[in-house]
Amino acid sequence: MLRELTLEQAQRVAALAKTAREARDAFIDNVPEAELGAPPPARGEHNPTADLGFGPLSPDAPPLRGLQNAINALSPAARSELSALVRIGQTELAAGNWDSVLAETLALGDQTVAGSLLDDPDLHDHIAKGLYELKAS
Repeated sequence: MLRELTLEQAQRVAALAKTAREARDAFIDNVPEAELGAPPPARGEHNPTADLGFGPLSPDAPPLRGLQNAINALSPAARSELSALVRIGQTELAAGNWDSVLAETLALGDQTVAGSLLDDPDLHDHIAKGLYELKAS
């Protein structure tokens, strides 16, 4: 199903995303939860840092810069395929819907796609799950 994005490129972006996530988590690890400004949930799992994305890191932080460079080095078509792969990894969309997910991703435009990839602190996990789903189909 992947035409423009290679498995190696996807795995490299995933590894860089994991490194950036670890740097982000280390940075915010000592911030008291009350200072994060999120209201406590009524019930269910609570992760007050989920909406922060990579925001706590400086844009010039080496892990984030490496991730950004790897994503920017991809062709627009490969970035769209990576984004479609992430969407499959994020949701209950079946890998069998690849063509429709890819068409939706292409319609978003390259800047939106690149931005959404860089805003996802769980990018590593979503790529890994998306690759798993593609292999399983």
